[in-house]
Amino acid sequence: MEENKVEKQDKSLALEMLEELKEQSKRWFRAFIVMVCVEVATIAGFIWYLYQYDFTSTIEQTGVYTLIDSSGNVISADIQPEQINEILEIINNGNGKGN
Repeated sequence: MEENKVEKQDKSLALEMLEELKEQSKRWFRAFIVMVCVEVATIAGFIWYLYQYDFTSTIEQTGVYTLIDSSGNVISADIQPEQINEILEIINNGNGKGN
């Protein structure tokens, strides 16, 4: 008789633990879904934020020889090849005179 009682208690304890595990897995799944939604909203918001900017630029080149700096600004246009060599010589502090 007592064995039945212990066995029933063991079964009920096991069922309680399984039920708690089931509830916990449901909570974790809901938390996972919420985090996925937050990530999707964050990425969508960032893309929407970047969409308002125009990242294309154009350089209007008017001469045959145009010297442009690394930012895309035209330093000088319509200059002769000798003048380019002089400018490059000044920029390089006189190094590489052959260039």
